[in-house]
Amino acid sequence: MKRVVVFWDGAADEKQEALGNKTPLEAADLVPLHKLAKQGTVGWTRTIMEGLTVQPEVAAMETLGYDSLMFYTGRGAFRALGADVPLGLRDVAFTLAFVATDGEKITETEVELSPEELRAFVELLQERLGGNRFRFVPLKAQRHVLLWHEGFAQLHCEPPDDLKGEPIDAHLPRGENESIVKQLIYDALELLDKHEVNRKRVEEGKPPANLIWLYEPGMMPKLPSLRLVAGMIRADAVTDHIPMRGLCIALGIRPHRPPSVDLDNLSEGYERLANFVNDLLPDTDLLIVHIREADKASHRRDPELKVFALQKFAEIFLPKLLDAVWAYDDARMLLICTHKTNSVTGKHVPGEVPFLFLPRKGTSRADEFHEEAAVTVGVKVDRGCELARWLLDIQVPIGLR
Repeated sequence: MKRVVVFWDGAADEKQEALGNKTPLEAADLVPLHKLAKQGTVGWTRTIMEGLTVQPEVAAMETLGYDSLMFYTGRGAFRALGADVPLGLRDVAFTLAFVATDGEKITETEVELSPEELRAFVELLQERLGGNRFRFVPLKAQRHVLLWHEGFAQLHCEPPDDLKGEPIDAHLPRGENESIVKQLIYDALELLDKHEVNRKRVEEGKPPANLIWLYEPGMMPKLPSLRLVAGMIRADAVTDHIPMRGLCIALGIRPHRPPSVDLDNLSEGYERLANFVNDLLPDTDLLIVHIREADKASHRRDPELKVFALQKFAEIFLPKLLDAVWAYDDARMLLICTHKTNSVTGKHVPGEVPFLFLPRKGTSRADEFHEEAAVTVGVKVDRGCELARWLLDIQVPIGLR
């Protein structure tokens, strides 16, 4: 048994004026991928169910056959698991961001901290506010983790991304035991605002990191092991995305950190990644590969860079992967866009996305791979979880049994 899933993070998009009213997939030169479209089944499906956040780990959970509406507990939990932070059954994990405030409004939502600055803040917060109830966990990333022991996850928490210039009070967490979280935020503000590191930052003309922002609360997910559901298979995943890594751990899939792929040097990056992936393939039954560069280009709000990233994937990475996959007679492969990411706004967008399944399954008249081809002449699959039936021959959606 040899199965491969490629999660093409944020590759789908909306039509952009800068690209002649085409999506990046339509505008890109994807000859190797279009050839595959003629051999396999192109279709479109929904990977993000209504009411769930548009994130790659949600799409991956659904596509691997799970009822994401039942099992997705909140991104904070998957971030904690992916960062190897121990998460108790009664813990609530929040995503923690450091932002700037003038005391009334949020003045900056992206505050870059050095490792030394971050360590100083976290040590102070843990010493003064942590105790047995809260644990502040710094990560090697822009976002961090707060654990609330025996906490409450039924809270509406807004991400900080679009809150610049907004009053703090109007956007604080709301819901069950909200007063505890609000008090923590204000207590942290009092400590951080006076901190010598923030005083120095202000003197240097930098925004202070004086407000902690807590969002994406989640508890430990209770997910049946994919390894067991699919018949005692070995499953491996290649991803450097922390919440996606957390999903893999929750599913019993062994995660591997790939060599870095730099948007400024995609050719060498995709060469290294292809070699890394192909080395893993012989020793596993199911290999999951998470490709992030199109999404990263979208977050830079650069449609042309996204087109370039898509082309390099199809030109360099994909042929090398296919050569390795088709060495196995029983191989099946699914390439699916996790979600749409608008390359002008930089935002994740809900809606159906295209996929390509090989060998051919069902009727498909598409001879190209992009959103328009999938919708007009591709196969409609109502929910992404149905694709796991094609890939792994399992009953879906996977639920608690």
